[in-house]
Amino acid sequence: MAGRQSFEDVTAGLETKSDKIRALARAGYLRTEISSLLAIRYQHVRKVLADAGISEGLKKEVQLEREPVSIQVEEDAATTTVAPTSWEVLLRAGFRFLGEWTPGEDESFRLDAAAPTDGGVYSFVVDDVVMYVGLTQRGLRQRLDGYRRGHERQRTNARVKALILEALSAGKRVKVLIASPEEGSWNGLPVNMSAGLEAGLITKVQPAWNILGVG
Repeated sequence: MAGRQSFEDVTAGLETKSDKIRALARAGYLRTEISSLLAIRYQHVRKVLADAGISEGLKKEVQLEREPVSIQVEEDAATTTVAPTSWEVLLRAGFRFLGEWTPGEDESFRLDAAAPTDGGVYSFVVDDVVMYVGLTQRGLRQRLDGYRRGHERQRTNARVKALILEALSAGKRVKVLIASPEEGSWNGLPVNMSAGLEAGLITKVQPAWNILGVG
């Protein structure tokens, strides 16, 4: 980035990783860059900056937030999707079981567990079949709460909320799995592993609730 100091100049004379993290953030370095330059975990960078009340370095991270991927298929192609994928495939790969959506009153539901504030990939599982895969950079707690609220102006939230309610009304269990992959790199460049995992899973699994016009 033009106009900012070099890594060596910013970190000169600083002994601890925390001091370097704070200095680099204030100098205009993104959190993914700091993680790569200091060879430390992205989560470590985020915690140090959060504890210090420093919001610098977040701009491009926020831009990664988007609606979960949907697959557009022709009506007569919906029956040719891949075979259902068991949630055990995700569990064996490193996803962890967070909790279940439980029915409430007046067409409402809630999560029976406290979701973490970290970002990551999440999946909704119905009758042990992976039905939906999504991604959030802002925090799993906030993102999952969006489905519970399901505002009509947020079409994805409203659509998936209706699908969850339909499953619960039929007496089915709707489980939530989550994963928070560490940030990676490719040839010295930062790689968002969560975004890649979400896209790869949807391509391979083709979850029914990610397919527009189905359900």
